[in-house]
Amino acid sequence: MLRHPCLQPGCSALVPRGESRCPTHKQRHEQAYNAMRGTAAERGYDAAHRKWRAAVLARDPICKACGKAPSTYADHIVPLKHGGAKLDLNNGQGLCSHCHQVKRGQERHL
Repeated sequence: MLRHPCLQPGCSALVPRGESRCPTHKQRHEQAYNAMRGTAAERGYDAAHRKWRAAVLARDPICKACGKAPSTYADHIVPLKHGGAKLDLNNGQGLCSHCHQVKRGQERHL
């Protein structure tokens, strides 16, 4: 199995291909990232959002984009950063994971 050095400066531990850090530094990196990111509630995923998400997924059990896969994401049709209404059911659609990733990728270039 090919191995490479941990990405943490000064660490000489070798990690398997596909990993970026040794177990010690991976845990520290994740803790720092999570502390910076904040909790789900701090990011806006509160009880009102969970209720909205449940309503969207109940209404749209099959992906609105491909029409084939089960919906696993409650997506804002008009993104919040573009003025979309956060809790309006008319601004929500159920999407499968693949279609959600495609849509998010396209939105990053707007």
